[in-house]
Amino acid sequence: MHLLPRILLESNVELARDWSIIFMAIVTATFFALAIVFIVVLGLLSRILLKKSIGVIDENVKPTLTSVKASADSVQGTTQYVSQSAVKPIVRTYGVLAGVRKFASVVSGLTGADTNNGK
Repeated sequence: MHLLPRILLESNVELARDWSIIFMAIVTATFFALAIVFIVVLGLLSRILLKKSIGVIDENVKPTLTSVKASADSVQGTTQYVSQSAVKPIVRTYGVLAGVRKFASVVSGLTGADTNNGK
């Protein structure tokens, strides 16, 4: 008689252990399946978002880049024109004037060319 309650107690503990193992296995498998579904849905949503982003870039950014390139080409042409029409003649004139001034100073006084060395 003394042995019967112990056997019942051990069988109840083993039964509870077995059921808890089965319950934990089911819960773990469910969470694993939900995680896989979540990852797949997240991947599909990111793919859709990437396609829409590429569409926005094609519709809005590329025409803007074309306009910016055209503006840059226009600015480059303008700077070349200003350089050839205004800057080069001014630099050339100042160069000629500096040469004439140096020539005149050398011709007018031969000692004027050596003024810095006398100090």
